[in-house]
Amino acid sequence: MIQTLIAAMPLGKKPNLKVKSLQQILSLTVGITTQVFSLVKDLAIDAIRSGEECINEDAVANWSPLWSRYAPVQRRLEQAGA
Repeated sequence: MIQTLIAAMPLGKKPNLKVKSLQQILSLTVGITTQVFSLVKDLAIDAIRSGEECINEDAVANWSPLWSRYAPVQRRLEQAGA
């Protein structure tokens, strides 16, 4: 399912994910379908923004939820009284 979903993304290059990355996706999403779709969508957006145009092993290994990417910024704003 994950490979099919990734293949349907509008990316310039085809992914070649190994079993380890697919297992990591399942682990991160606890197998919940909506979370799998959300994670793959985030990976595709990141791939397009970076110019990589492909969801690769590194992208899966380094993925973090969107809210956690901005958590340090939010904490600094709160500490500054913004």
